Amino acid sequence: MASGPSLYLFDSGTLALGGLEVPVPFFLVRHPRADVIIDGGNPLAVARDPHAHWGALADQLEVRMSEDQHCAAQLGRLGVGPESVGHVVQTHLHVDHTGALGHFPDATVVVHARELEAARAASSPIESGYAREDYERPDLRWQVAEGNLDLFGDRTIRLVETPGHTAGHMSVLLELEQTGTVLLTADAADNRAQWEGRAPPRGLFSREDARRSLGLLRALAQETEALVVLGHDPDDWARRKRAPQHYV
Repeated sequence: MASGPSLYLFDSGTLALGGLEVPVPFFLVRHPRADVIIDGGNPLAVARDPHAHWGALADQLEVRMSEDQHCAAQLGRLGVGPESVGHVVQTHLHVDHTGALGHFPDATVVVHARELEAARAASSPIESGYAREDYERPDLRWQVAEGNLDLFGDRTIRLVETPGHTAGHMSVLLELEQTGTVLLTADAADNRAQWEGRAPPRGLFSREDARRSLGLLRALAQETEALVVLGHDPDDWARRKRAPQHYV
């Protein structure tokens, strides 16, 4: 492992909606103190039977994923065992981001307080985008953020409040020794058109908050000269290094 953190990009297959097929990303940061998963992609259950897990939502979102593409399987092939993962960071708790939950028993699950509250109050997946079975588990140990959070106190993994897509959405700023700053927008900006202002962000919770959060991220990216990773953009994703290649 490098002296500082390194970043690995993965996807757990794709989702297709209205003729558009997009990657479903998740990320691994190998930090000297512990491995950190950021989101987890699609849950293992939807590789087996999406209708059983998502219900009617599976009629709208066509998932294309094998069990070998699940988060835990891919990390295992990289040599990352469940015991090495100290944190699972949830940018939010929508159905295509929760694949790591329940598979890393020693990990603390980091989520914003407003996000956990919204998810626990949610209705069915087709109405809310949340599947209660993913996160209402007695084995999960939560670390609830009330604002921005410097995960290890060394500025290498910073979680930034970016509400709008959901009530408690967070994006992630990473500091790597050679690459510099990397910004993982998560769903605050799905694609290049949203990032460049040619399409509005998906403000499912609040359009006004989503616009404000996107402005904040653009300012941060300009200030830090960040490499911006737009995980749901097929063209942007194809240009990035993906595991086992990585950023250091």
